[in-house]
Amino acid sequence: MPRAITSHLVRSSDLNHHGTLFAGRMSEWVVEAAFIGAQRALGIDPSRLVCLKIHGLTFTRGAVSGDTVELRARPAHVGRTSITIHVEAFIPRYGEEALLDGFVTFVCVEDGRSAPHGVVVERPTEGEALRLWEAVERLRAQRE
Repeated sequence: MPRAITSHLVRSSDLNHHGTLFAGRMSEWVVEAAFIGAQRALGIDPSRLVCLKIHGLTFTRGAVSGDTVELRARPAHVGRTSITIHVEAFIPRYGEEALLDGFVTFVCVEDGRSAPHGVVVERPTEGEALRLWEAVERLRAQRE
């Protein structure tokens, strides 16, 4: 399924009292990248997508003013009415070591109620796609 990549320049207005990227601003960027990834993967009108949940964003490094943050979003799990997107964030000076990792789930709606999006995706059988699918299933099991 298609991936989405977005970039943001960290400005002084994005910083917290420690002089690093404010987690709230980063969360905003994560949801934005995930939304783009969900809309691209499902190919539906964006007005039909609603953010349901942000799952366990883990920040492992900080960003400072002048850094460019690249967010990579890819589908991790597709249900009948929902899609969960895996998002990682990178800063070029750190190379391929992610500074953030997490999931965002969206639900498809119609007339104010959840509705099937019409995209059927089989459970992956191997590799990174299977690892992400199973991670989302564990997240879902925790809430039940």
